[in-house]
Amino acid sequence: MVMKRNFAFGLLLLILNFLKANPLPVPNNFVLAELFFNSEGKWTIELKFVDDYYFGTDGIYVSSISGQSELKQLNDDAIFKTKIVTITNDSLKSDLLINPLGDSVFVYCQSAYPIIHPLVFGNRVTASVRAPQVSESIALYSFDFQDDFAFDYSIDKSPSLGNENDSTGMCGTIRGKIYDPYNLLPANAWLAGNGIINFKPDANGDYCARITSSKHNIDKLYYFIPESGISSGYYVKVLPVVVTTEPDTIVNVDLHIYDIVSSVESIKSNQENIFNITPNPIIESSFHYEITIPVKSSNSYIELFNISGQMVERHYITESSGKINLKQQLTAGNYTVKLFVNNKNYANSKIIVAN
Repeated sequence: MVMKRNFAFGLLLLILNFLKANPLPVPNNFVLAELFFNSEGKWTIELKFVDDYYFGTDGIYVSSISGQSELKQLNDDAIFKTKIVTITNDSLKSDLLINPLGDSVFVYCQSAYPIIHPLVFGNRVTASVRAPQVSESIALYSFDFQDDFAFDYSIDKSPSLGNENDSTGMCGTIRGKIYDPYNLLPANAWLAGNGIINFKPDANGDYCARITSSKHNIDKLYYFIPESGISSGYYVKVLPVVVTTEPDTIVNVDLHIYDIVSSVESIKSNQENIFNITPNPIIESSFHYEITIPVKSSNSYIELFNISGQMVERHYITESSGKINLKQQLTAGNYTVKLFVNNKNYANSKIIVAN
């Protein structure tokens, strides 16, 4: 028994030392937000920083099919004022070719893992968006980098290099009928998808939705019900259909629902063993949390989202247990609390805020 106990203790020390020597990698805190080619085929890339803890360009690389090159250390006030910086070939330590007819472009830091996938466009086999024409760009439409369906690269006929991207010049329209023969979709549900902006079908199943301008393989629709607190992590499965859209055009497509998934995809099945909140309901504008994974010396935080999917508060944490005092008097109702460790969403918890 003593030998087993000593072995277990030694194994624990070994694991802790390994974690100390090999900390969890942090994510990139930047994304490739826009790619533009001028009439001579010279490229400009817009980088957007999505967090507040680091705004430098040291150690950032740009890669394409032709190779890779490291960014120079840029001292650009725009990084600090707008979280946006534009770069060209002159911003790199060595020239890099990006083919305007088609390429795979990736901006990354070697010591971090990426937030989103590379931009593959044009004549590449796996491209999801065509090559931009003169006066067009490829821009990133996004509103939440924690959900895979919440961002998409799109043709943009109104380039906005150096400014925050919006959906101006990026969207077309899909319309048609949603068939739900088994009545799986909850009443009053709003829907969204990969590049598909929130929409609500009418009582007859007819719908009209704005959609980014790229190639879409629609096989699921996320749904949320503002009145109930059900979030957009839940989805219905639809018979797969491929739709390619362009700015300011309309594509007719019917969607057929055949199954429903009533669980959040991004959360592990044992999340209740990772993250615990008490009391629930919350009655005095504070709650206690317990976390079973290491959070010290890492960029870890807890976020609260209301039933509309809007983040209402963020609290940084450095201990595996503690008390959170809410910064504001929240409206009574249902909320989702998300746990992030090194910017990775490890667990979610549903809570109720009482008066």
